[in-house]
Amino acid sequence: MPQPLIYHIDVNSAFLSWEAAELLRQDPDTPDIRSFPSVIGGSEKTRHGIVLAKSPSAAALGICPGEPLAQARRKCPDLKIYAPHYSIYVERSRQFMALLKEYAPSVDAYSIDEAFLDMTGTEQLFGPPLTVAHAIRQRIYRELGFTVNVGVAPNRLLAKMASDFEKPDKVHTLYRYEVEKKMWPLPVGDLFGVGPSAAKRLNGCGVYTIGDFAKLDRETAVGLFGTRGD
Repeated sequence: MPQPLIYHIDVNSAFLSWEAAELLRQDPDTPDIRSFPSVIGGSEKTRHGIVLAKSPSAAALGICPGEPLAQARRKCPDLKIYAPHYSIYVERSRQFMALLKEYAPSVDAYSIDEAFLDMTGTEQLFGPPLTVAHAIRQRIYRELGFTVNVGVAPNRLLAKMASDFEKPDKVHTLYRYEVEKKMWPLPVGDLFGVGPSAAKRLNGCGVYTIGDFAKLDRETAVGLFGTRGD
């Protein structure tokens, strides 16, 4: 039996990336909005609304999705704000998913901008996992004009965690033998499925990292979260 092989592919700052790709398609000489502090969300004229997506340089200034545009503007007075165009994003997502289906017998669209690919048993068809992951990443940029992160792992949770490592435009692995080194030092709140309230409860029990959580006894986990803890 082939070993399970799962990819998680996530578009980097999807709405902003898709807006940038469309603007460049319309005018190749226009500045790439990913290259300076910019966000998608609300109106530049009214300055109302919230941040839906941010460029890397905006993120470096502490601008986060979900925060009011006025607050983001205080962090960066020169911030450029672009209104969202959802019809464009839906079409880009469709193209993204169609490309992924050329590689995987099973593609599970987890959201508009991310998907799990079950690549189990495809090595003989496409090649080594890392080679294929980079090929998909490069092809998406070449043909569709935006970047993605790819996580390669033996299950969905680890693939999702791997794709969230350093961004943008990266491929990361998280095989079982890498978990202790790559995953355990991370804050417990970074674990896929652990939200802010759960992280706070775990911190209250002295669990601050994913490694601490991995060593937590089952009885304590069940006491905190019931069957979900188990």
